[in-house]
Amino acid sequence: MAEYRAFGGGDSVAAAGKLTSRQLVEQIEASGLRGRDHAAVSVGSKWGALCAGGSDVGTRYLVANGTDAEPGSFSDRTLLRLNPLAVIEGIVVASMALNVRESFIVIRHSFEREYEIIVAALAEAEMAGWLDRVSIKCVRSAENYLVNDERALLECIEGRAPVPRRLGPDVDGLFAFSDRDIRSLDRRPVVPNPTAVESLETLANVAAIIASGPAWFRTMGTPVSPGTLLCTITGDVSRHGVVEAELGTTLYDVIEQGGHGFLPTSPPKAVLSGVSSAVLTRSRLAAPLSWEGLSAVGATVGRAAFKVFGEPTDMIDVAHQVAAFLYVESCGMCPPCKYGGGEVAAYLARLVSGGGQPRDIESIGARLATVTDGRRCDLALRQRDVVGSILRAFPGDVTAATNRGADASNAPATVLAPIADIVNGVAIYAETETLDRPAWATWPVPARPAGA
Repeated sequence: MAEYRAFGGGDSVAAAGKLTSRQLVEQIEASGLRGRDHAAVSVGSKWGALCAGGSDVGTRYLVANGTDAEPGSFSDRTLLRLNPLAVIEGIVVASMALNVRESFIVIRHSFEREYEIIVAALAEAEMAGWLDRVSIKCVRSAENYLVNDERALLECIEGRAPVPRRLGPDVDGLFAFSDRDIRSLDRRPVVPNPTAVESLETLANVAAIIASGPAWFRTMGTPVSPGTLLCTITGDVSRHGVVEAELGTTLYDVIEQGGHGFLPTSPPKAVLSGVSSAVLTRSRLAAPLSWEGLSAVGATVGRAAFKVFGEPTDMIDVAHQVAAFLYVESCGMCPPCKYGGGEVAAYLARLVSGGGQPRDIESIGARLATVTDGRRCDLALRQRDVVGSILRAFPGDVTAATNRGADASNAPATVLAPIADIVNGVAIYAETETLDRPAWATWPVPARPAGA
């Protein structure tokens, strides 16, 4: 805490105490802050709507998502390791703005180091008097990808599996049902208990804005995307890690400078932002790193988890990794997503192993067209958009995959695995992902493509 205060931290708690809830929300809205998550909505507008209504809406809650669930993301853990008090300060200020008395930080069970850091930081924050107006609890979540969905995250806090609720947290918030036995995923709650779910990075920005002012925040970035963004850079670059980039900088420069140069020295063949955005080909890397900049080239920022693929990469193998990951992580509540996604993964596995046929590409296209039918969450959309964009962007790799023949039958199995840690500029991937199976179970042996 002493080091944090010496650096200028801690001022926003005192500053927020002098403002009303409405004034705090107005300052956040004036800053133009957008959520550092997949939705990227205006935080001020979202909070203004959440504050509407009197006591009849129930109890308001705040949830800080620190799960780093997007494959290739390491920003949540980096922020907790380097600046946990900024996150806690942001939660305290946001709680004042939303009139919240109880907040939660959610991290995955595998984040042992981060859990110890949070516990120690919360103890220091309590001694500093930050927690006089709000209680902050740390909750350990499941390892499933669906904790990315804010509705599924609330289920984890209440002790259930991360299956998305039908309604959003603004109308179906935490503890909206006192008896879990009467809870129905399709039933409107009796009391909304409006709940705000924000990323750790969003909340750290909230603290900085209240301390330094909305005008200061707008000196960085673009008018539509002000501020900076934490970007995880891995893959075919000289150094893996997390960098803070000013929004509006070209994506090419962010990756090259943050990754200390490409491997090999030629520009990359493709870049993926986790599994939440259409693939970015070499020509699109000149786009600005901003929500409007990437939207103009048919992509999204997502969680800014950029994985770089060099020229030798077989993009059909990458498509298979994405499809297999999303198939396994699908909860199975929507049959088109689960079974259609499974068929897409199976066809791509056959192409990877050398047993594919040209008609498999047609079958993949047909399944991608229906995989989103009746979807409850965005997972099926990502299956359709990411896999479909790869097949469209790399027709040469598609043709090569259909002509491989039996000589490729010993192709190694590849699995899209999340980052377990980054040590000395090298990402270490979690081996447990290779053991996951579609029924949210694990087996003692890794998964392999069909025919491998």
